[in-house]
Amino acid sequence: MPYPIKEHIENDVDFKLSATKLYVISFIMTLIAGYINSAMLIEFGIPVSQMTGVSSRMSDAIVDIEWIDLLNNFMILSGFFGGAFISGWLIGHSQYQTTPNYGYALLLNCILLSLATFFSFIQSDLSLLLAAIACGLQNALVASYRGLQIRTTHVTGTVTDLGVHLAQKIKHKRAWSWKGNALIVLLLGFIIGGVIGIFAYRLFPNWSLVFPALITLILGLAYLYQFRSRQPTN
Repeated sequence: MPYPIKEHIENDVDFKLSATKLYVISFIMTLIAGYINSAMLIEFGIPVSQMTGVSSRMSDAIVDIEWIDLLNNFMILSGFFGGAFISGWLIGHSQYQTTPNYGYALLLNCILLSLATFFSFIQSDLSLLLAAIACGLQNALVASYRGLQIRTTHVTGTVTDLGVHLAQKIKHKRAWSWKGNALIVLLLGFIIGGVIGIFAYRLFPNWSLVFPALITLILGLAYLYQFRSRQPTN
């Protein structure tokens, strides 16, 4: 999730600009994740962005000795892990730093989602694996922003942080901050993305993942263009 880290005080103009960018990018990325998860859930009956649910399904498959379900869910878990590994290899840190690798990671996500679309036409489980890799890669791009944990592919931690944030504001009578706004944006982005993903799958069953693929393509190219335009010319 490429956005700059600012270390100014919260009412500084530069910080407000970076916070606005945070809201926009966070919304887009959670929208994509919610979209993908809902579309895959409808098509295959398995989530690809929520590893808590996948792990529970693995436990259930072990108890009921359902080896196919166990392998499918393990494949998704491994794919998500693999995507996070790729992100860690490309980026290598949790805080944003100026590097073109963010753009390359987004372009890789586009390729993964495009391949997942292809395998969706033949109802292949490889579509699940590729979508899970894309989600793991996306979720690990940036893990935090000014101390706030950023989760773009699931909402459990986001809802937890939002509850704690609200409790602290009420208890200590503090003003609502940008962190609360960011958490709400993350939550709404995932929900709205899920709604759009459901409608998109109903209208274009096998083509539904093309739309998030195009968004990540645009984001990746835009980031690389912005990065290169800021590099000093010889």
